[in-house]
Amino acid sequence: MDTINIIYMLIALVLGTQICRFIPLVLPKAMVSHTILQKLNRILPLIIMILLVLTSLALPKEGTGYTLFIAQILALVTVILSYHWFKNILISVSLGVLNVNLLLWLLG
Repeated sequence: MDTINIIYMLIALVLGTQICRFIPLVLPKAMVSHTILQKLNRILPLIIMILLVLTSLALPKEGTGYTLFIAQILALVTVILSYHWFKNILISVSLGVLNVNLLLWLLG
């Protein structure tokens, strides 16, 4: 990937993030407090975690890679249980990363 493409990608990411942060400031209060947006606000962390899970799994191919797959599945169970217990995404993701690395070290 060329340097200019990386710069364009970073600019697009920054603009997208800032637009999402500033939209609630310019929208009318009635629109922001709509029930659909409130429900979306409650389930958005779960949706983001599901997308991260689906894109991060490394499926085994032809008899190899089962150690990594087992470590990832056990780390995901840790993330789910810790999120259910602590209700904190930062702690849950940190424990998941720690768990997958420890399992790979122990199983490898």
